[in-house]
Amino acid sequence: VFLAAFSAFLVRFFAPTARGSGIPEVKTILGGFVMKEVLEFKTLVVKVIGLAFSVSSGMALGKEGPLVHVACCWANFCSKLSPRYMRNEGKRRELISTAAAAGVAVAFGAPVGGVLFSYEEVSTMFPNRTMIRCFFAAVIAALTLLWYNPTGQGKLTMFESATPDMPSIIEFPWFVLL
Repeated sequence: VFLAAFSAFLVRFFAPTARGSGIPEVKTILGGFVMKEVLEFKTLVVKVIGLAFSVSSGMALGKEGPLVHVACCWANFCSKLSPRYMRNEGKRRELISTAAAAGVAVAFGAPVGGVLFSYEEVSTMFPNRTMIRCFFAAVIAALTLLWYNPTGQGKLTMFESATPDMPSIIEFPWFVLL
């Protein structure tokens, strides 16, 4: 209970924009609206600490949405280090869109899923060059997760489904009918 209460305290008093998953806010920013504090460094720090404490408390919540928000906060922070991205809002949005793909790739261990999420759900404008950058960032994010090996099992995700035997040929027509 203490871990969850501490997480709520941090969000309430230090960075209220760190509440929730952060995906609706990222979609709003990529849609063209200005929400200054949503991707700031203070939000990033509170989101990371709050996510760690919330997940550690045993609450039934997902880390997937917050990982997208964290990745987009990092992209926003890195964009302020380069004059190319600092002066150009379109380039900064491309970087945030790329970060959303990397965040999903880390959450699910699926780089292609990250690119599709960024393309279909988050971004309103998605040029081909952004797709290539998203795929590169998502692959690097997934490989980094594999190298880091947080579960100690050498797997990208904590859950997996194993199919020991192939389905019988008789079952395929039924799947086609479904």
